[in-house]
Amino acid sequence: MKYLFLLLSSFSLAQTYKVLNEEKSDVSFRGLAVESATNFVVSGSKNTIGRTTDGGKTFKWINPTVVENRDFRDIEVLGKDTYLAIGIDAPAYIILTKDGGKTWNKVYENTQKGIFLDAIHYNPKTKQIIVLGDPIEAGKPFVLTSTSTDPTKWTIAKSLMNQGLRLKNPKEAFFASSGSNLYADDKQVLIVSGGAASNLYRYTPKGGQLYTLEKTASTNSGINGMAYDATNNVGYLVGGDYTKPNESKYNLYKFKINATTNKIEFIDSWKYPEGYKSGVTILSKDKVLVCGYSGVDYSSDGGHNWKIITKDSYNTCNASPDKKSVILVGNKGKIGKVTL
Repeated sequence: MKYLFLLLSSFSLAQTYKVLNEEKSDVSFRGLAVESATNFVVSGSKNTIGRTTDGGKTFKWINPTVVENRDFRDIEVLGKDTYLAIGIDAPAYIILTKDGGKTWNKVYENTQKGIFLDAIHYNPKTKQIIVLGDPIEAGKPFVLTSTSTDPTKWTIAKSLMNQGLRLKNPKEAFFASSGSNLYADDKQVLIVSGGAASNLYRYTPKGGQLYTLEKTASTNSGINGMAYDATNNVGYLVGGDYTKPNESKYNLYKFKINATTNKIEFIDSWKYPEGYKSGVTILSKDKVLVCGYSGVDYSSDGGHNWKIITKDSYNTCNASPDKKSVILVGNKGKIGKVTL
């Protein structure tokens, strides 16, 4: 087990980083859902799902037999022992367990050519489940909706918050790198794209909004991940070019929502995290952690300055409910933890 202690300043406590598990070295993990300080689930390639109930000391490895040879790009907790996982690509599946992974049911299947599910988001307040997929019909995101009341029934959405679904560039799509290019609460739905173009789409009951984001000319670049904290009204978008993990250009946007205009306002940063980033998690009004192929970076001043926690590569990061730690998952079976 590897440990790294960092002191960010004379006024801050040291962060502790450790690798929790590398048993599944042939698996790429991108799906992650944190249920509590001790319970979380991970999902990845080779039909692999893992669950821990002791904070990552041990894992129960699961290969759901209801589907075969899937890469589970994202997983979500609906309630105690109840998880949804999405598997790519054609045919695409959504599978459900209500007993902590002992048994699974296939609740959605799509064999259409071009189907590719990227992310799943659950809002416990509204009980709404949204799954985002790459466009099958040019210029329109593929969106599925359901509820935790009955997650066996799915609808192909034509709108979100009563706003029609569309894409500005017919060749833009979504990166399934961390399952975090989708966010929803009771007031809005946010979707962020990449590829040929990178745009932030905001759907509200009062109308739809579009924000164009700068990116490099490469179709491998754009925004990969997003987090928004409604309590503190702060959000972050992270990305870059995944084929150039050491380049930091256009890898971070910070934003808030103006209460008067009900529109997104972007906030400048003094510095940026190092390299390509695919995941982000917000810990407080000023504390934020990002991860990617280039490593894990942490800011305690609202994203203005950044410190490198580790150069280890990770795809996805999620904070525990108490915000005292962050779980990370990545390629080669790596699962890590940062204690704050």
